[in-house]
Formats: sequence, structure tokens, C-alpha cells
Amino acid sequence: MAAYPVSSTLSVSEPEGLLEVLLNVSLTGVILFRPLVVADGEIIQDLAYEHLNPAAQQLLQLPAQPAETFLTLYPNARPTGLFDFYCAAFRSGSVERHQVLYQYDGLDGYFHLVAQRHGELLVVSFTDTNEHPRTAVEEALRVSQAHEQQAYAALEVERNLLQATLMQAPVAIGVFQGEDCTVLAANKLMCGVWGYAAEEVVGKPLLVGVPELQGQGFAEVIQQVADTQVPFVGTEVGADLLQNGRMETRYFNFVYQPLYDAGNEVIGVIDIAIDVTEQVLARQKVQELNEELQATNEEYLNANTALDHTQQALQLLNEELETRVAQRTQEAQAALRETEHQREQLQVQQSLLQQIMGQVPAAIATLSGPEHRYSFFNDQYRELSAGRAQIGLPVAQVLPEVAKQGFINLLDNVFATGKPFAGTEMTVLLQAPTSSQPEQRYIDFIYQPLFDAQQRVQGVLAFILDVTDRVLARRQVDTLQAEMLAAAQQQARERENIYQIFEQTPAVICVLRGPEHRFEYLNSAYQEFFPGRNMHGRTVAETQPEAVAQGFVELLDRVYQTGETFFGHAVPLSIEDLESQEIQTTYFNFTYQAYYEAGQIVGISVFAYDVTSQVLARQQRDAQQAELQRIFEQAPMAIAILRGAELRVELANSAVGDIWGRSPAEVVGRPYFEAMPEAAGQGFEEILAGVLRTGKPYFMTEAPVQLARQQSGEALTSYLNFVFQPLYNAQRHITGLVAVGVEVTEQVLARQQVQELNTELQLANKTLGQTNQRLARINTDLDTFVYTASHDLKAPIANLEGLLIALREQLPAEALHANLVPQLLEMMDGAVSRFQQTLVHLTDVSQLQPNEASAELVNLPALVKAVHLDLQPWLAAANTTFTADVDACATVHFSAKNLRSILYNLLSNAVKYRAYDRPATVHLRCERKAEEVVLTVRDNGLGLTPAQQEQLFRMFRRLHSHVEGSGVGLYMVKKIVENAGGTITVESQPNVGTTFTVYLPG
Repeated sequence: MAAYPVSSTLSVSEPEGLLEVLLNVSLTGVILFRPLVVADGEIIQDLAYEHLNPAAQQLLQLPAQPAETFLTLYPNARPTGLFDFYCAAFRSGSVERHQVLYQYDGLDGYFHLVAQRHGELLVVSFTDTNEHPRTAVEEALRVSQAHEQQAYAALEVERNLLQATLMQAPVAIGVFQGEDCTVLAANKLMCGVWGYAAEEVVGKPLLVGVPELQGQGFAEVIQQVADTQVPFVGTEVGADLLQNGRMETRYFNFVYQPLYDAGNEVIGVIDIAIDVTEQVLARQKVQELNEELQATNEEYLNANTALDHTQQALQLLNEELETRVAQRTQEAQAALRETEHQREQLQVQQSLLQQIMGQVPAAIATLSGPEHRYSFFNDQYRELSAGRAQIGLPVAQVLPEVAKQGFINLLDNVFATGKPFAGTEMTVLLQAPTSSQPEQRYIDFIYQPLFDAQQRVQGVLAFILDVTDRVLARRQVDTLQAEMLAAAQQQARERENIYQIFEQTPAVICVLRGPEHRFEYLNSAYQEFFPGRNMHGRTVAETQPEAVAQGFVELLDRVYQTGETFFGHAVPLSIEDLESQEIQTTYFNFTYQAYYEAGQIVGISVFAYDVTSQVLARQQRDAQQAELQRIFEQAPMAIAILRGAELRVELANSAVGDIWGRSPAEVVGRPYFEAMPEAAGQGFEEILAGVLRTGKPYFMTEAPVQLARQQSGEALTSYLNFVFQPLYNAQRHITGLVAVGVEVTEQVLARQQVQELNTELQLANKTLGQTNQRLARINTDLDTFVYTASHDLKAPIANLEGLLIALREQLPAEALHANLVPQLLEMMDGAVSRFQQTLVHLTDVSQLQPNEASAELVNLPALVKAVHLDLQPWLAAANTTFTADVDACATVHFSAKNLRSILYNLLSNAVKYRAYDRPATVHLRCERKAEEVVLTVRDNGLGLTPAQQEQLFRMFRRLHSHVEGSGVGLYMVKKIVENAGGTITVESQPNVGTTFTVYLPG
């Protein structure tokens, strides 16, 4: 659906210019939104920015009209409920208020919002608390809500992990519920077992989704597990299933396990299955081959007996020929030549037979693909084909004569069905290398299908024995001897085929002979588990001491003695690596099966399959499920699942029990409003019904709710943050809802208390402001009084000074030299002088008003040099060493005369209050720190006690009486510094020295 704005532009007409001014000067952020609606005009898709006032631009760091939409800039506004608040305000047309802690998309603040619709626009006014210091309660609230968000995110991760564990498990998993065994869930492997896609079976009864299981008893067993709550374990159970469009019998190891809810009630059955068809079929094949091998051995013994009889008959025949030579002289030569000829042929045939038995000179070729192209052939086959066989060419092209004789059809049938074909002494016409006419030959052969790892036919193995000479010899000499040779050859071929099958199978196979269990044969898969060990011809106890310690030899003894087959399922075997000395544990499904010769047990065949990955996966799955259950129970978030129209409580953790005032056991299985009657009538009926009806989540923030407390049973008001999220089944039908949230009563009450305290603080600030205004007026009056008093007292002091001068002129000379008169006159002159100096200082103090002097760029090194020149006589008279380090502050933005007063007073005081028992030193330093200029004056003078430091900056307070002074200089310095927005501090130790530090705005 396309979204479009309701209208296009915003204009502020000239008569409404006052509105534009108000937006520009407002300290509150104001946004004008234009909703973007979908085609039907009902659903708001997003919000477009029409205008932001300067305050909003500063708070959000956005231009006046951003090009991006609201959800593009703030995608987390939807899950936090902010976007829903804007949409609800636009629809209602009323003034709507909202508070939210928004810590996403580059913002971090507690926002107060007011919104109202105006025509086709939404007007939003907002403030945040970032500019004000956060109280401890606000910080605690932010931490609590951050933990709430983290816990909700962790819960979502855990839910996804559980879903992924079910769907990606390395075993087939299905979940059933109800009397008709409805399939609630099935992973990909289970759907592959059934031969149907997930959408074809999930949500349907098992026998409807998989009709091939009708009458096989699986649904009845599932229902039995649900009724009895007793798990059912099946081992190598056969099932007829639809696989690749045709019915096949597959074998499975599986377990049906009941599933329980929090109230320990059975809610369904889970099926975990492993396909073991390859192992079962391979073991069955081994059993069949063992039986055929036993029969072949018996035929071989019979053939040997027949051969003995044949040799005896030949001996009698030779004796008869010798008798005929003696009786018939004329026929002797002819008969003798014939006998010698037959004897030579017999010797050749016997030599050929011995060579066949010793070296198996059979013609062998491997043919790949449906066209039967040569991929390998040996020298015997090349000779058989008269040198025409070539790698990569099809048989029909190389040997066109055999196609007419049906051999290509036999190859096609073996490739198509995967079933081997054996032919004995079949006649075949082959083109001779030296003749244009085909030559008739006799062959024994086997066409054996070759499979890949997925048991798909990839080609055919042709094992051909040219028995032409044998057939002709048998016809000429003795039929019994030929049958014996054919039987021996058949046995050799079958044994070779068995070993070939064993080498190609991924199963672990070995053949043990005798009661001591000596290795007669083991395939490469078996040897791989015991690298570096030479086991052929040796016993199990000699080569595998760990098998003795773990009881496997004892099992072999039992099978050898009783003949009963032993089946092992997921049995661990610990094997020691001879090189690294490390112990590795592998899990096997295996069988120990006795095999017979002449009706007697002569050994044991071992067939095993490595299931370590399945066992470890199952163990890991069990551990993960247990961990997820513990996480759910211990989750700090309150979580509950409500099912059906009656909102029956299906699941609840302890956290939601604390909020409800009841333990989960008291409410699970009951309708919500039956278990929580006090919740009725508070609006939850409409909220929950709306979620079930619309499928839209409902977010509840700091909602007041009357709930019974678990301790007292009394209904109290609690404040909750909750989200009610709909739950869907596989058909996207709403089946219930999940409630997730936390109780925020403490935070709400704390914020309410903060708001009350803020109100009281505003009243106090208002009162304090009025008091400050009165104090300012009083200070002004006092300054005026001081200035007036100092001005009015100048005249009387001047008169007093004139009277003293006149007195000196009028007194006779003897009176001027009388006792005490000169001293008294001098004391009176000093008092008048000090009084005049005090009046001058009072005038200076009264004129120290804040910001009176204008700031300017002052060349500090030049100013310091000028002050040093003024103090030079004092410094020289006091033998004082003065140093200055002010290069870091070449210029200072300050009042020049005030800065000079500060330096002059501090430096002159350092000289005045020097220690007379050591050379005086004074050091001035200036540096910049952050946005401040720091002046430091350090001396090694008399120093001050802590009590003296407390009185240092008071007016007219003198702490040393041996030097002149009025006690106003440091008071003036402090007032100049503070009026400029700076501070002054002092550090001092008696008889060590004093350091004054002045901090001025940079």
C-alpha cells in the first residue's frame, strides 16, 4: 500500500505573524506533523515533518523541516508506544498527554508531550529533563527501565533460541496434542521423514496429514503416552512411508515423551526420532551374506569330495587304457596318442584352474552412468574385449554384438533397480581379434550396482570370468570336476563382493573368529577408530585393552556362548589415542551376531554405527531446554500466557505471581478473571478482548490497577508497565496472548513525590527570589549610606586636621616641648591620617558593584611589569626576590584597573608580611585550565593559622599589628573576583608561607 500526505504545505499568513514569533521565542519544543495515510485513508502509516520551532530544532538536533519521516528517524517509536500515542491524539482531536523515557535513536531523556489535532495537522509540544540535574529517584527510574528493556530483549532472544533449537535440531522432532494427535510443530527433518512439507501437516491430525501411517499403530502409541504419562521408546521400528513418490519401509529409533505445563498437566507429546534405516538394512544384508557364505562353504566341501572321486575314476581309466594297449597291438599307438593328448589337455586345464584359484584372473570393469561408460577395466577384460575397451566409451559402442544378445538390457535393469544380476556359464558371441567371424565363448559374471553416499546408483561393476576353457574341458573330461571349479569360483566372487560392500559402507564392521575373538576381517571405518593399531589376526583383548575394562569382551563371550544377538544403543566407548595419550569417548549403536559353519558357532560379526553427534546434540538440547526453563522461572520480567476466548492462564512465572498476589499454582489452568476477580471492572476486559479481536499489541504504561497484596490480602493501587501481545497458530489465527511487564509502583510514587517536591521548591525559589530582591535593595541602600557617610565625614576630619595645625601654631614653645605633648600631638596626627585613609577605602568599597568595570583584553606580562616597577622600592628595601611566570596567559579578558588592584594587593601583602629570619621570595604564576585563568601568588612569609584564615577576607580585619594597614585590601580583592564570576582561595602554614589562588573566567 502506498502512503501519501493529507495535504502538501504549511503557510503562516501575515496576520498570524504573532504565531510565528511565539514559535520562535518558545522555550518548549513544538512540532507540526502531517500524517501519511494508506490508500484507504484509515490507517496512519507514518508522520511527515511540516515545521520545527527553534527550541525543537535544538532539542532534537534537526533542521526546521526534515526530509525524512518520523519513523525513519525514530524507528523505536513504534515498539515504545510513542507512535501509537501520536496516532491516537490525531484521531481523537482532544488534548492528549504522554510521558516517556526515550533512550533510542540518539536521544536519552524523559520527555513530557502534549498533542492535539488542528485541521489536517498534529501539533506536538514537548520538553525534556536533560537540562536539569537528575535526582536520585529519576536516576533510579532510568536504571529500572533500562533493566526492564534489557530483560524484555533477553526474553525475546530466549524465545528465538528455543524456536531455532526446535527447527534446527539434528534429529527429527514433532509435537502432538489432543486425542486426534494434531501436529503442533515439526522441524524440517521430521517433515522429511513423513514425506510432506510443513504446511501440509502442521495443524492437522497426524493420520490426516500423513495418511500412510493409518493402521501402523503410531497414533495409538502417542495417545497411550498422553493418557498414561509413561514415555515410549522404539528401537529400529519399521514404518511404511511415502519417499520420493513411492512407498518405502524405513526404520527408526524414537521416543515419545509427554509434555507438561507449569501445573504438571499433560499438554501434548513430543516425538524425537533418528532414521536408522541404513544400519538396519546393512545388518540384514550382513546376515544374508553370512547365511549364503555358510551354504557356499558346504557346497565347497561337497565339491572337494566329488573331486576326490573324480581323481579315483581317472586312475581306474588309466589302468584300463594300459590293459587295452597290451591286448590290442594295432590300436595301441592310436589309443596311446589319444591318451597322451587327453593327458596334456588335462594338465593344461588343471594348471589353468590352479591359476584361477590362486590369482582370480577374472575380467573386471566398472561402468558409470545410465549409458554404461567404461571408468575402469583390467587386463583380463581388455583381452576379453579383444582390446576394444576404451575409458569413457559406452559398452554398446565398444561391443555392439553384446547389445543384440541382451547384455545391455541386463545392465539397464541393474542400474534402474539397484539389484545385482548374476549369470553362470552364459553363452556370448564375441568378435575375435584375428577373425571376422564372432567367436562363441562361455562366461560366469555378476553385474553389481555401485552406490554413492546417498545410496543412489552411480554405476555397475562387471565381474566376468571367461569359463570357455573350463566348459569345454568339463565336457571333454569330467562334469563333476567342472562343477567343483565353478563352485570354488562362485565362492571367491561372493567373498570378494562381501568385502567390497563392507569397504563402501560407512558402518563399522569386523568379523571375529573363535572363542578368543580374533580379528579375521575389519573394514577401514573400523580401523579409523584405532589408528596405529595392527589388529588383523590378533584378539580383541590384545589390541583393545579398553574394551576389556569397559565390558565389551564379556558381551562377546556371552554372544559366542549363547548365540543370542546383542543390540547396543548409544553405548559409550572410551578409546585412548596411542600418540597423544588422550581419551576420546564415542557413542555407538551396534550389534554382536554369531555366525555359523556346519551348524556350529565359529565367530561373531560386529556391525556398529557412530552416533556420537546425535548423542551430544541430544545432551546439548536437554541442557538448553533445562536452562531455558530456569531462565523463564527466574526472569525479572513478569510473564504470563493466556489462551482462548476465556483467557485461561496457561503459563505464569513467579514474577507475575508477585504482581497478582497469588502463586502461579493458584492461577494456572483457570480463566484469568475467575482467578483474579479484583481485576474485573478496571477496563482489562475491553483491553484483552481488543487484542484478541484486532491482533494489535496493547502497551500499558504506569497504569493504576487495584490488586490484592499477597501479604495482607488488601486491595491496593499498583502501577504497572505491561504489553499484551497476541499469539498465533500455524494458520495465523489468534489463539491467545502473552502478557509481559513489570510493576513500577515505587518509581511512580517516587516521581509523584519528586513532582510534589518540585512544586514546593518552586514556591521556595519564588520566596527566595523576593528575599534576594529585598536584600539587593538593602545592599544598595547600605552602599549609598556608606558613600554618603564617608563623604559627609571628610569635612569634620578636615576641620579636625586644621584645628591640630592651629593648635601647634598657638601653643608656646615650652608647651610644645612639655612632657607627653609632642607624643600626644603625633598620636592625634596619626589618628586623623588613619581616619582619612579609612574614609578613602570606604568610598572605594562602596563603588565595587558587580560588572561595573568593563572587560577588555589585558596584556598580562606588561601589567605585571608595571606593578613590579611600582613595588620595586619596597622589594629592594625588604631584600625580596620576585619571579613571574605568566607566558601561558599572554592576554586576559578582564578589567585592567581591577586586575591591577588584585595583583598589587596580593604582591604588596606578600612583601609586608614577610618573615624577618630568612630572605623573602615571592612567585607569581598564571596558567589556563579548561575555561579559567588561574593566578597564583606564593610567598615564604609569616603564614596564617586556620583560625586566622577564616577571618582573612573580612573588612577592617587585621591579623598582624606590626605593619601598617586598614584591613580592606583583601576584602576588595575578594569582592572584585567574585563580582567577575571568579573565586579566590588561600593555603597557608604558620612560619612556612602562604599561597593565594585566583580563578577568573577565561
